[in-house]
Amino acid sequence: MVYYTICIPTRNRQRYCIEAIKAIAESDETDFEVIVADNSDDATILDDYFRTQLNDSRFRLLPPTGTVLPMVDNWERTIPEVRGRWITMIGDDDHIDPGVLQLLRRYERDQPDLEVVGWARLNFNWPDNRIIATLAAVPVGHGTHVPDRKIMRDQLYRWSQRERRPAGGFGIYHGAVRRSLMERIKRKFSNRYFENPTVDFDNICKVILEAKSMIYCQRPFSVLGACAASNSSSTQSFEVMQKLVDEYYSELGSHERIENEDFPFSPRLPGLAIISSIAAATWWFCRKYGVENEGFQENFAHSAMQECLMSRTIEEYRIKVEGLKRGFAAFEDGAWAAHFNPPEHFTPAKSQNELTGVHRGYLYIRESGLPKIKTPAEFYHFAESFLMPVKYLVSARQAFAA
Repeated sequence: MVYYTICIPTRNRQRYCIEAIKAIAESDETDFEVIVADNSDDATILDDYFRTQLNDSRFRLLPPTGTVLPMVDNWERTIPEVRGRWITMIGDDDHIDPGVLQLLRRYERDQPDLEVVGWARLNFNWPDNRIIATLAAVPVGHGTHVPDRKIMRDQLYRWSQRERRPAGGFGIYHGAVRRSLMERIKRKFSNRYFENPTVDFDNICKVILEAKSMIYCQRPFSVLGACAASNSSSTQSFEVMQKLVDEYYSELGSHERIENEDFPFSPRLPGLAIISSIAAATWWFCRKYGVENEGFQENFAHSAMQECLMSRTIEEYRIKVEGLKRGFAAFEDGAWAAHFNPPEHFTPAKSQNELTGVHRGYLYIRESGLPKIKTPAEFYHFAESFLMPVKYLVSARQAFAA
């Protein structure tokens, strides 16, 4: 039996996907497999690559179905194909080190009921996604800890940290989940592995509620890549964001809804696609499955203000504030509108994405100074020169910190 499965759902980004495949194929690890779920309009590109260039039995291709699938359905069809005990999903413009399976084995020996492993991620913008000054980010820690489940649930379901995004860290996307847990999730939640169009947070909500045991490693094992065609590229440009949101909605199936009637914050609004879609998924999950999230409304209002304050321009700030004010005016008859009170005057921070160095456990590197590094995999290998080597990490005898 294969120990570890990496799934790569992809659509119309074959060039990036092939780079991801090439990089993973360089690994000497043997006890893993890669499933590529192609949802592209042109099926021949990846098919030709698998047939004529990729001679590696660790890789399997799921071809397009003949109908464009919503993202959630393309993710869904990968899990029945999995042979591994542990499963990870990454994007087609990302990278993962298959050596993470050594970490999974070590943790599982120490904690046999373990069902979820999270780890830190590097962040890297492909050269075609540097409209503005951009920074790559490298987590610099290497410790291991077991999270407090109550705190994790408060941060996710109640947004108790009041930051732009709730803490996740534990899910199948850039994390590892036991196949047995995924099967239990399917049995409990509507007979599907993935249900909400905001697929990563759909899974995080279910994993944090259901997992028996979780462990987090501060040492990164994967790279969140952002190419020009990725959703994350929209953070650099309102025009790009609007185009990607329009494309995303056009590909949703007729049965799919990303907005909730009782949560009037539309991800279609420029600049608010990310925070609105994550908050909508959280609200939907708690309402549908009866999960306690008292305090979410007020906490979300404070998080929304943080989102506005991270605007790059005064115009972006104005658009976000106006959009969120309309949402709070309609949300539960305006009961929480007074808690959304962003400053009337706003001045963007001129140093944003320009200062390099170590800050809050991350090393930030100006990407314009990395001209020879073109892919997330190349950036990962560059970062390995100052990361804890995997062999030392997995051989350590330190106790887990709660």
